[in-house]
Amino acid sequence: MASLVTPAVSGLLAPWRRLLVLPGLLVLPGLLAACGPIGGGNGSDNPVLSVRIDPAELTLDTRLGAPATAQFVAYATFAEGDEVPIELVSWVSSSPSAGEIDTDGTFTSVDTNGGTTVITATHDGVVGEASLTVRYLADEVVDVDGDIAAAFAGASATDDDSVAIAYPFDGVTVPRNLDGLAFTWAAQGSVSRLRLTTPITDVSVYLEDTTWTADAGLWEVVTAANRQGEVTAQVETGAWDGTTLTDVRRGPAISLTVNRFDTTGSVLYWSTATQGILRIPFGSTTPEVFWSAADSGNRCTGCHTLVEARDRMVVTHDGVNGTFTVVDVADPAAPAAVILPVDTNRMTFKTASPDGTRLVGVASGEISIWDLDTGRKLATVDTGGDRYSHPDWSPDGDTLVFARATGAFQSDMTFYGGEIVTMPWDGTTLGSPTVLVARDGDNNRYYPAWSPDGKWIAYNRSTGDGYADADAEIWLVAADGSVDVPLVAANGPVAAQNSYVRWAPLPDDDVLWLAFSSTRTYPVGFSSGDPQIWVAAVYPEEVATDGDPSRPPFWLPGQSTASDNHLPVWWSK
Repeated sequence: MASLVTPAVSGLLAPWRRLLVLPGLLVLPGLLAACGPIGGGNGSDNPVLSVRIDPAELTLDTRLGAPATAQFVAYATFAEGDEVPIELVSWVSSSPSAGEIDTDGTFTSVDTNGGTTVITATHDGVVGEASLTVRYLADEVVDVDGDIAAAFAGASATDDDSVAIAYPFDGVTVPRNLDGLAFTWAAQGSVSRLRLTTPITDVSVYLEDTTWTADAGLWEVVTAANRQGEVTAQVETGAWDGTTLTDVRRGPAISLTVNRFDTTGSVLYWSTATQGILRIPFGSTTPEVFWSAADSGNRCTGCHTLVEARDRMVVTHDGVNGTFTVVDVADPAAPAAVILPVDTNRMTFKTASPDGTRLVGVASGEISIWDLDTGRKLATVDTGGDRYSHPDWSPDGDTLVFARATGAFQSDMTFYGGEIVTMPWDGTTLGSPTVLVARDGDNNRYYPAWSPDGKWIAYNRSTGDGYADADAEIWLVAADGSVDVPLVAANGPVAAQNSYVRWAPLPDDDVLWLAFSSTRTYPVGFSSGDPQIWVAAVYPEEVATDGDPSRPPFWLPGQSTASDNHLPVWWSK
């Protein structure tokens, strides 16, 4: 329903909008235009001191197909103290995405989204302002007969903590282009209302089910002019017979943030169900087989890394110390092997230089350097007998980070006493190691990964051998070692095998995205306990003020919950 100006304003509008009154003088609009503005310039005997707009603040509700309108009136205050309505003003709306205002002061909202705008009225250089909020209202009735929206609107709800939203998690941040974010909750009646509100959006979904999935179109509406992207989600349930709604209960609200920018690229991960690598382009809910076991000669294809600069992917076969294939991925729809496996060429984990010319890999704790164009080993690094694993190259190409085993070493995947070390790269070989995060008692540190801006390294910490540890946590250390903190919100409240962290490409915002595998329960019909790919937002600047810069994660839509999903690698394509 379109909102109008207040009754007091409406009462003044008719007699005064078309004329300008000065003390002792009535001037008609046509005469005023011919003579020029009266009282508007510095040379006037009675200049305009200020312009006021009525109403000064206003909220309009708009719906699809039903834009809202409002009439604004400008009042001029003169040096002699008189305030009268004035017509000779220039009207402007600061945000066309919220609506437009005509030369007569009539504002018409859009009908596709909410927004905020500043209305200005200018008379001979003197400006008045008013603030306007447009709220977008929408009701989506999924599978309920009768006027359920009106029934909920007229109901008196009782607060009930048992009507709780189980997913998404309170405080989560999601990208604007995320398709497939499911909401699920516990209901105490036959019908539910899921309400998503922001200062400029009020969307309600009515259904008999207790799960509903949002699409990217909704988040675009939410973030259209809501720069912070803050959304409140709340559920009400009740007993509905098609006519009467009774026993309405309202659960506690949760908050989530929709980032204003799209997340680009795709996530490649290893799936036990296919024994190969699957790809989910971000914003899609359909995974595709990217490189299967059959593509590798019916060998298991797990550990993989991407070489963005050269459109290459390197995959290791059959686990620890396996042979490897170099794959041309310039065409994501048709990846092709360009260097085939050779029995003498083996590595487990590997990383490529940013320019795509070199590959550094580990096999049985030994570091080797490879030519990526030929697949030929160039050198074996003398580490003085120390064992290393999990290499990752810095974005600037000057440094590599490793996990160094200071305790028992069984393989590149299973070792104890891991610490995080860096080594400089001079273009040919690696320099001496520097300890970034030292071994600490029984804690094992491993799987380090550079952030795309080169300022941070995420890594895992656990008390086990580093392979599928139930108590594995994600930590964040500054590249200079000045900060080292756990990502509490991303890790969650219980041990969940949070493992193998990898960053998304740098977005155009203050958010960094971190993908990892975790056994954390996905409450939407999933209870097998297999690792799944999760994504968490990280705000590094919050380290100094809050200690924990992370947010609770969201499940990457599109995965098979019947598969054990690992090793997420984010690709810019």
